[in-house]
Amino acid sequence: MNDSEAFRAAVRACAEVILRDDASPYEPALEIMGLASGGHPVNDGDDADTGLVSIFGELTDWAELRPEETGQAEAQMVTAAREWLAVEGDQEAEARYFDRWLYDILGFERRSTRSEQS
Repeated sequence: MNDSEAFRAAVRACAEVILRDDASPYEPALEIMGLASGGHPVNDGDDADTGLVSIFGELTDWAELRPEETGQAEAQMVTAAREWLAVEGDQEAEARYFDRWLYDILGFERRSTRSEQS
């Protein structure tokens, strides 16, 4: 199993825990974010590595930084996990997932694709 496959398997396991109703989704979401520093290298060419860490990192930060909105943040964690499990393995669907979550939902700034002219 390569690094990307191991990372995806770990995320899949965390996402499945997030979808269970018996506990808060915060801890498994935090675990997804922590996979980057916990032995699963990121940036090996698989967009899932950095994309998922960014999404779940942002969602856990939301819960931590605005505790009065924890319920909303946790609802988004559940939605992000459910949607990820539905698209995982389909490169085009994954690209749409990352585009929507990173830019449309979480508000990350899109990188300019135009080169700046002097």
